[in-house]
Amino acid sequence: MSPGVRAEQARRTRAAIQETALALFATRGYDATSLQDIADELGLTKAAVYYHFPSKLELLQSICEPVYARVSAIIEAAAAQSSRQRRIDVVAEGFADLTVGRRATISVLAADPVMHGRMKAASRMDDLLGQAAEVLYGEHPTPDQLLAVRAIAVVSDAISALPELGDDEAREVLARAVKRLLPRR
Repeated sequence: MSPGVRAEQARRTRAAIQETALALFATRGYDATSLQDIADELGLTKAAVYYHFPSKLELLQSICEPVYARVSAIIEAAAAQSSRQRRIDVVAEGFADLTVGRRATISVLAADPVMHGRMKAASRMDDLLGQAAEVLYGEHPTPDQLLAVRAIAVVSDAISALPELGDDEAREVLARAVKRLLPRR
């Protein structure tokens, strides 16, 4: 087997482990799901899962990594804007797009308090939200501004409470909510 074929097979296996883990975390909960459960569900050995993810927390972090990367890109796009209003619009619309695009992942993360707590303890999101506050409000944001930026994550988590909303409507509702949260001055 060529190195390219092996790399593609490893990428597919890794993605299948992540997808299966997310589904099991959603149905059983984070604490009640073991790496052996994930391996069994996929017909793999536990060693194969360990090869890709040495711990359950690393697996959970890998599921969240695309979210972190997207938040970082949103912050960079906002930083490139010349006015605060436009930076707020970019952040609001970016978070709405991210949340709707990753609705299943975010809903699972928000719904399981144990998983949410584990992610919070090991999260880059706090740092990213701090960066967003600086981009929006400068080097020394006020407590009101900091709280508003941190509330974006809570609003994004809350979309799971509105499963009846279609993607377009959910995106609009989220963007409006974030824009209302963020002080313009």
